Amino acid sequence: MSERIALAVAFSVFFSVFQSAFAQEVNCTVQVNTSALPSENIDRLRDFGSVVSEYVNRYEWGGGGTGRKVRCTLEIAIRSVVGPDRYRAQVFIGTKRPIANSDRHTGVLRLFDQNWEFTYIKGRPPVHSAYEFDEMASFLDYYMYIIIGCSLDSYTRLAGTPMFQKAADIANLGRSRGQSGWQLQTGTFNRVKYAEELLSPTYEPVRRAIWRYNSAGLDSLVIDKPRAQGNIVRALGTLERMKQRSGQASLLMKVFFDTNHQEIAAVLSDYTDPTIFSRLSRLDPAHQSTYENARATP
Repeated sequence: MSERIALAVAFSVFFSVFQSAFAQEVNCTVQVNTSALPSENIDRLRDFGSVVSEYVNRYEWGGGGTGRKVRCTLEIAIRSVVGPDRYRAQVFIGTKRPIANSDRHTGVLRLFDQNWEFTYIKGRPPVHSAYEFDEMASFLDYYMYIIIGCSLDSYTRLAGTPMFQKAADIANLGRSRGQSGWQLQTGTFNRVKYAEELLSPTYEPVRRAIWRYNSAGLDSLVIDKPRAQGNIVRALGTLERMKQRSGQASLLMKVFFDTNHQEIAAVLSDYTDPTIFSRLSRLDPAHQSTYENARATP
């Protein structure tokens, strides 16, 4: 073997090791519910859950890492058959991470996507491609990038940006192809709009506030609770100012409060300024009852 070839091989091995060392992986639990379908379709989807699980858990998603696999959940409820081997599903997407200096975890992302249509033929697993849109693979890719990006953001300010850009590329590709579920339509959740907000400079303060809530707030609770609570309140103040400027809560803020409202109420239950719950009720009226109950609890 010539010296040039030997160097090329050595570089290739080094690059593979380097890339693997900084690739982010997930530990994703996949649950599939097909009870709403006819029995013949249930049989065709019998291996669907294991196929999805293998796809998301074996791929190295890139983008650096947190030193551990990102723990997440996909709960897929297949609601109807809309064509030959074609289905419509609703999916719960959740991810959590450990809180520093404790044995507790915090939710990083909890959302519900009600509009996934895809074709699945038994024995044909999804194939990852950064350049081709596929109803099944692209949906899973989008959410893995969102999950990893949100996890990275919770540890380091704006660290999830490269992952969110990949998710946005998928969303834009689906939108340009006219794919169902990838259009800017009104509803409880929109993939294109969510990716746009995650990358928009307008909503960057929201991402910074979410980082402060997690890294400067929750992760410091055991060490210095008053200071941690103060950081959480400062993060909420940033969200208040954002809402005042825009006149309404963003989708990014909605997902944050849907994920964390119960935890916020519990963590601030003994905060020195009880008016925080009135502020939270105005900031996040969808969960007003949670904040009122926390304020009423002695």
